[in-house]
Amino acid sequence: MSDDDIWSEDEEIDPEEAQEYLRQVQESDGFDVDYFHNSYARIKPFQLNDEYGYTHDIELYGRLGLHCYNLHKGTNLKLIDIHKYNTELFFGYYITLEAVDTYTNSPCTFQTCVREGKTWEHGYFMVQTEISRLKGPRTTSIGPQRRWEDEVVDDFYKSEMPNWLTKEELAAANDKGQYYELQESDLLGNEWLHLYAEFALSLNWRGYAMKNTILRRFLPLKIKKVIVHTRESGEESPHLKLKANNAIFYMSFKGNSDHPSDVEYQAIVRKTMDGTPGHIRLEVQSRAGLESQPT
Repeated sequence: MSDDDIWSEDEEIDPEEAQEYLRQVQESDGFDVDYFHNSYARIKPFQLNDEYGYTHDIELYGRLGLHCYNLHKGTNLKLIDIHKYNTELFFGYYITLEAVDTYTNSPCTFQTCVREGKTWEHGYFMVQTEISRLKGPRTTSIGPQRRWEDEVVDDFYKSEMPNWLTKEELAAANDKGQYYELQESDLLGNEWLHLYAEFALSLNWRGYAMKNTILRRFLPLKIKKVIVHTRESGEESPHLKLKANNAIFYMSFKGNSDHPSDVEYQAIVRKTMDGTPGHIRLEVQSRAGLESQPT
């Protein structure tokens, strides 16, 4: 980040304060930055009012960073609490949280930088991580590693989101080995599928004043069906598609039994990874379906 990137010629700048801001950003990668009043300070700390002062969206972003780290490292980090987060302009978040690895019962402090993109013209929402790491000393700048390598992602997983599958399309695709309908054991063994469903649920309620209160009443979600689609068919066991770096998930789910609504939601979640540790991208399209019918 250069000086020209962070301030305008029309604003009176305190050089020492500006350099101190730059130092904090560069040394912490944006995670440990004081509040600076000037407009050049694009990254600012958000004041949490109490223990649960963060929104459900911020919780989802923190969990996405943990999910990304788990995929790369083979760990099972789970969120305990969010200590603090900084915002960058409108769509960037630097989140510091407390987590525990349930495999070893080891606590840790974790950092993730998440950016969201509202591609409303295409009817879906995008969120991606740029940093997903344990907090600790570093010896080299992480700047170059933050850039997404879009060119390495297969074109099959780019452009507009696919439509919801028809029965005929699913039947035809099953013959090619590109689709796998998850079994109950798959749902139990991959809790991150709930994270994907919660992103979809959140998308349906964007813009509602009481969104955070409403969403928490739906949890935990009840996932009804998941079909995973990859370009590759291969000869591997179908359930290994869950471990693919790039995949499209067709999901249906509803709120828990304590929620009065019996509406079933449909979602398409496209997951891509560019091979850089700390990077994962979700593109989410969702809609509320008809009320569930008794079986």
